[in-house]
Amino acid sequence: MSKRTICTAVVSLLLFCTMSLNCQAQETAMVKEDLNIVFAVDHSGSMNEQDAGQMIPKVLQIFTDTMHGENIKIGYLAYNDTIITERAPVAVDREEQRRLLKQTIAEAENKGETDIGLGLKEACQLLAGCSGKKMVVLISDGETDLARSHTGRTEQDSEQDIEEAIRLCREEGTPVVTVAFGKAYEGEEAVLRKLSEQTGGESYEADRPEELISILYDLFHTDFSYSVREITDSVYDGGSQYINCGMDGMTYDELTVLFFSDQEIQEAGVISGGSRVLAEREGHYAVVKIAGVADDLAISFETQQKQRMSVFLIGRRNITPVLEWDGDIYKNQETEFFIRFADEKGEPLSSYTGISWTAAFRNTASGVSLPLPLEAAETGLCGKTAFAEAGNYTLYLTAGRNAEHTYEVSQITVLNTMPVSLKNDRVEMLTQSDARMIDLTEYFADEDGDALTFALQELPQEVVSASVEGHYLHIAPAGRGTGDIVLLVSDGESSLAGRIAVRVRAWPEVYPAVPFMILCLLLFAVFKLYRRKKTVITVPETVEDKNRCYFTGKVNVYFTLIPDGTEEIPPLTFMLHPIREGKIVVGDMLKNYGELSALLELDHMFLYPTENRKIIFYHNSKASVMIGNSIVCRKMQYALSYGSVIYVTAADGSCEMEMHYVATN
Repeated sequence: MSKRTICTAVVSLLLFCTMSLNCQAQETAMVKEDLNIVFAVDHSGSMNEQDAGQMIPKVLQIFTDTMHGENIKIGYLAYNDTIITERAPVAVDREEQRRLLKQTIAEAENKGETDIGLGLKEACQLLAGCSGKKMVVLISDGETDLARSHTGRTEQDSEQDIEEAIRLCREEGTPVVTVAFGKAYEGEEAVLRKLSEQTGGESYEADRPEELISILYDLFHTDFSYSVREITDSVYDGGSQYINCGMDGMTYDELTVLFFSDQEIQEAGVISGGSRVLAEREGHYAVVKIAGVADDLAISFETQQKQRMSVFLIGRRNITPVLEWDGDIYKNQETEFFIRFADEKGEPLSSYTGISWTAAFRNTASGVSLPLPLEAAETGLCGKTAFAEAGNYTLYLTAGRNAEHTYEVSQITVLNTMPVSLKNDRVEMLTQSDARMIDLTEYFADEDGDALTFALQELPQEVVSASVEGHYLHIAPAGRGTGDIVLLVSDGESSLAGRIAVRVRAWPEVYPAVPFMILCLLLFAVFKLYRRKKTVITVPETVEDKNRCYFTGKVNVYFTLIPDGTEEIPPLTFMLHPIREGKIVVGDMLKNYGELSALLELDHMFLYPTENRKIIFYHNSKASVMIGNSIVCRKMQYALSYGSVIYVTAADGSCEMEMHYVATN
């Protein structure tokens, strides 16, 4: 292989490793979902008293003009006891559509009676087929009143339409925002509030048209890039007024200044960067739009005696906050976040890092907020925090000391690590043992550091009895055998079915040497006492060499205890009468079960045929062997008749087998 080929491979490997490291970083930017909104405005005759200057349509036209930079479509419906005029939602970032919409808003006159059901139902129909988020804003000064209407509709008809509209809005997730308008509001306020509550919308009250400005922009407090600030709402004497507006380091790409008055506005303007920009006046309101706002912004206007003036600053920032972090986010682990700013094209911006920012994560399920302390970085903001709960969180980034605007930046997912088992040791007990207490924190843990709770799910009652107190498991033997205790291990958010294996044995199984020695002594004594009555069989070699008898009958084999994880073995039968050899190795009979044969040392156990249809059993293994209730000694021969049962237990107690010598049918 050439040096050039080797160098190329090394460089490729380094690039691959670098890419693998960088792919750990994650980011998410604020996404503005399209919004379709229909203003359903009451234009009944009573609105002439509440809005004598026809300011509501003008406020909506101004609002339409300021929203041209957002992903928003606006529709309009004017109603009384009929549908006066309507226009389906159109994209207001297009000048021609915006002009036609403003023309529709200006055309409606106030006359006739009030039919809220008719207006609301038609507004919902205007949203049919729109994609994205939907909203209806209903502005009315009174309840449905059709007593003098000539349309033929009744209040019951209107109520049915309201119920139908509510059902449709619930199905499509469309909130209805209601604004109870007018000082002498005689309608049933509870009707509008109930309508909003049933559809997930907000309910507002407005005494004057200019109050609609704050209400309308509040609807988009976390969806768009606008902030509204009220500069003044006061009654002035006649003369020139001047107000210095401290911007507190706030930066806007575009600023709209709105003047509202109860009298005709004479002159108004804005002073920024040493230049004065006059407002465009139209009766009771005036508008100024400027770009590149300086810190020395001031407003000025002329007033007559006892003239009320309200001034609003509507600022727009053309920025998109982007949230970045490394790796997955786990609860109870501190994660570092970085926030940078980009324009609509994704190009980085640095001029907004000097603003006073505050940030907080809000759990989308519980609504609990978690502050994110921020520090200014060279190209953005950074902060660290740890989450106490897993789930989905939304980051809200607020600009300005007075919280002029909040950006709904992004959603993140905080993960929770499930509890894990630390060990799978089996608990060994004797049938005569006292109760034992086990610390479950030695068996289970949570990597997030959550406190664990334990509850019994399954219990082998024939083997042990058990109870849980805190993180302790109390176990007492109930009978000989093995089984699993199943516990529900929970960290409060996720659960694990934890298992603790238990085995209860009699003391002879655990300490086989003692009873074995005792029984050997007893057998030896019995052998000495009755040796004259017993037939001593020669050593195996003599039997094998000289015995000319043949096997008869059969042997049935049963495995009564097998190691954990071993598949269950059905009863086995081995026919002996066809065998003509003078010796059978038990291990050869069970060669298909090599692992169990090795545990029981069956290769060291033998069978020999003898007279009277008997067989001789002989072994030199370390297994525990019994014939009936008698212990079988090593290197001794025992004659078996039909019906004899041999019990074999492995030296470690993990396996048990029975051999039944029976006649064939």
